Amino acid sequence: MKNNIKQFCFPGSAKEAAALMNKLKHKAVVVAGGTRLSRALLPSVETVIDLADLPLKHVKADRKWLRIGALCSIAELEKSPLLAQWAGGVIARAAGQWSNALARSMGTVGGNVSRAHPHNNLPPVFLALDAVVVCSDGRAEKVLPFARILEPAMMRQIGTRYIVVEVCIPAATRTWSAALARLAITKTSWEAYTSCVVAVDRKDGSVRGVRVVVGSVLPRATRMGKAEAVLDGKPCSEASARAAEAALQAELQSLTGGAQAKAYACRVSGVLARRCLMEAFQG
Repeated sequence: MKNNIKQFCFPGSAKEAAALMNKLKHKAVVVAGGTRLSRALLPSVETVIDLADLPLKHVKADRKWLRIGALCSIAELEKSPLLAQWAGGVIARAAGQWSNALARSMGTVGGNVSRAHPHNNLPPVFLALDAVVVCSDGRAEKVLPFARILEPAMMRQIGTRYIVVEVCIPAATRTWSAALARLAITKTSWEAYTSCVVAVDRKDGSVRGVRVVVGSVLPRATRMGKAEAVLDGKPCSEASARAAEAALQAELQSLTGGAQAKAYACRVSGVLARRCLMEAFQG
């Protein structure tokens, strides 16, 4: 691949990396796992800012948060004993379904988040678990709700103005019951027709809180508010799951403008949501 690279930089901290990125602007590219860089590199780029040496490969929990460093590989999430026990192991399971083994060993959490393509597995899970993202612009850190990171205006600033430092998930979600499902040509195909993640906070056999997220169908992972509203306070039952299925299908059809090309994905999304809810209800 022909390029105009003149130098490689290895900053010692996220703050230093972000400051350098903001100084060089379009003449620099930030590299973590390198999966994106291997496909496209703009001619204007003269400097590669390599984050490989930064101490951001942690998966740890304290009283308030589960903290996942931006440089953790997808494969490390899949194998983490802590994540295997968190919210039914939904993060680890999502990591295991992402692309092939080589891509999972190279790809990082920061890269998966900062280029949140609708087919990426982690954004729907993080959105369902009320995650926040810690970013740095070289001067200060900024904490943003995960939904904000997915907004196009903010997404354009990740990798140009901000560097992702870590993803933090509230400690209260540890005991939530969560499930995920996706429909793709093969189990590890990166592109999927649709994917669904549900996270349920149960109490005495009823839904105390719920998140229902759909990926792949829309330009970015999206919470299905109408399906969540149908479930709030209802029994953890098949009837509740079927009501949510119908609400989700109707909401997706509205969001896609009734496009015929999306009709199948809308129907299947409802089915996957119902199955995930039933799994989550059963714990």
